[in-house]
Amino acid sequence: MLSAQHREIEEPAAVPATQPQTDLHSLLEAIRSSNIGTLNSLHGRGRVLFAEGEPVRGVYILRTGRATVSISSSQGRVVMLRVAQVGDVLGLNSTVRNCPYDTTVKTLAPCRVDFIPRLKLIELMQQDSVAAHAVLNLLSRELTELTDRTKLLLLPQTVSGRLGRLLLSWGEENGAETVRLDKVLTHEEIAQMICSSRETVTRLLGTLARQRVIHVTSDSILIRDRRALEDFALG
Repeated sequence: MLSAQHREIEEPAAVPATQPQTDLHSLLEAIRSSNIGTLNSLHGRGRVLFAEGEPVRGVYILRTGRATVSISSSQGRVVMLRVAQVGDVLGLNSTVRNCPYDTTVKTLAPCRVDFIPRLKLIELMQQDSVAAHAVLNLLSRELTELTDRTKLLLLPQTVSGRLGRLLLSWGEENGAETVRLDKVLTHEEIAQMICSSRETVTRLLGTLARQRVIHVTSDSILIRDRRALEDFALG
């Protein structure tokens, strides 16, 4: 366990511009005003913050870095639901319901997180209507994003369709027609997001590269022909 310390919570340094900030900031302001002690910690890449089925302890606010949010079957098959970004409140649903964590969160890069114990968060929600409203809105947005992601990635019948939609969705998040995507996920992790195999993802990315639809480097994927990628996503 990496060393951690209690400190007064502060605003995230860089919540993505595409993410609504009002509810998160309202919650952080309520936490600060209530003098709730938080646990701040640093974690290297590949660290599991909490695992599916573990007893719930509280929520984690991602301050820096990115993390994968996944579920797994009894046979060990892993499906990655999304990539958590700076400002995300992780484990919120399980914390409010007081049930074991329903996902596994694993860091993709070095991360700084703040931890808020469950009892402290529940007390705050009971005492502060603004905090309670913020938590409900955060939960609602989390459910909406998960539903949208499921429709986007799992409804297409073909693996090529799911991969194409995933790449397009990443491009839309960056807000550009031609965009360079940071390659933070391995082929295995991409496969977990589209319910496929690493070998299939590698083959399809190679096909897109040969067709000059994308350009793949060691650290990025450049979408060169968005229209062709849209056609690929229909396959």
